[in-house]
Amino acid sequence: MNTPTQHFSDRAFRVLYVLTGRPDGEWVAVADICVGLGLNSHQVRSAVSELCAARMAERERRYVRDKTTRRRTHRTYFRLTDTTPNEARA
Repeated sequence: MNTPTQHFSDRAFRVLYVLTGRPDGEWVAVADICVGLGLNSHQVRSAVSELCAARMAERERRYVRDKTTRRRTHRTYFRLTDTTPNEARA
């Protein structure tokens, strides 16, 4: 059987595992994924890009104030998409 998941990297599967641990569609910060998997941010972003390209995950960029410098910066959050295969066909 040829499924889209056969072409994901090992890192993408690991990130997918972390995201499935949040069944309520909770947004997960890149930093939390990095800590949980022992990867750096570039490795996580690359893996999540694979999931976003397959429309399995979505991203949200939030602007926040850095706690130490008080500068305005952004944080990126990810979650699994809400659509199921049945909803996607409709």
